[in-house]
Amino acid sequence: MNNKKINKIKLTLTTKCDSSCQYCFVKKTNERMSYIIAKKSIDLLINARGKNKLLALYGGEPFLEFDLIKKIVPYAEKLARGKKKNLTVSICTNLTILSKKHIHFIKENNIKITVSLVGTPKLHNKYRLFRNKNKTYEKVLQNLKKLSDNIPAQNIGISFVIIPSTSSVIYKNFTHILNLGISNNINFEIIQDFEEWRKDSRLNFTNNFKKIIKKILHEIDYNNFIFINPINWELAKGLLTQRLFTYCPFNYLLEVYPSGDTAFSPFLLNREDKDHFTIGNISHDFQKKYQRCRFNKKTKKCLACQDNYLKPIHSIDKTHLVRKYYHSASLEAAKIINNKNKKYVTYAKKYLCY
Repeated sequence: MNNKKINKIKLTLTTKCDSSCQYCFVKKTNERMSYIIAKKSIDLLINARGKNKLLALYGGEPFLEFDLIKKIVPYAEKLARGKKKNLTVSICTNLTILSKKHIHFIKENNIKITVSLVGTPKLHNKYRLFRNKNKTYEKVLQNLKKLSDNIPAQNIGISFVIIPSTSSVIYKNFTHILNLGISNNINFEIIQDFEEWRKDSRLNFTNNFKKIIKKILHEIDYNNFIFINPINWELAKGLLTQRLFTYCPFNYLLEVYPSGDTAFSPFLLNREDKDHFTIGNISHDFQKKYQRCRFNKKTKKCLACQDNYLKPIHSIDKTHLVRKYYHSASLEAAKIINNKNKKYVTYAKKYLCY
């Protein structure tokens, strides 16, 4: 696979979780990734073309596999140093089981942490409960404060959960998260396969996101910087501009499940028709059509690759329309900010959710 440029791989370390979130697309089958699967995934990431590498650890709840994390992070860091690659490690967590040993490891290895929140306590506790049905908000907030006391602000991001039934209060929940005073670095996690994104909920999203962009641009005048992940990625890497044109899904979209099955989205590995979207297994081989192809934005094959891959989903699920607006509006905002405030641009390159 050295013919591929791979910038990022997401590893689902486990499907086990201590929470039972209503909208979660991960089937709680308690699968666990072996060290061999994780190592082969890391080898693929680091040995592939490209200088800058991102190893993103997910679940379930990834800290339930802390022993595995303690093994694979040093391995990845050592391999990256040997290959003269720049490696970033990130962990997306519900933050409910955070302890001193986790904080020490996070700090020692300069790991980026992304924490899932829905918004206000009432709404968060409606959708994010422990498996015993107890509320999670207070525990998460308590651990967020512990985390922010020990690691740099740019290493903490919020995964802001967006579903159709919360679309009318997105702005309210966004400002609530900001007012916690812990992180001004937010990524919108737009949930698929839970509720239908009908025309009214899509319009709600559009109207609320316009207000958020307006707030971001307004606050810049007072040197108060609020960061939205796609804006940051555009200012740092030009990623949204790339996505306007054809780009290879191997660059940023690889997801590896505990079994080694690989796809271009975590949502797709949990569907009943997942075999259609599985592009191979990290322990065996990718499908032949992916083994030999080399990206060329001028070829019809590359132009059609992602469209053909996602067509069965897009024909019945309108989530992609919400994400499309999210990215296009963020791109326009990034253009304004780039001309408006160079200090913001400098900071944005450090504040990236992974």
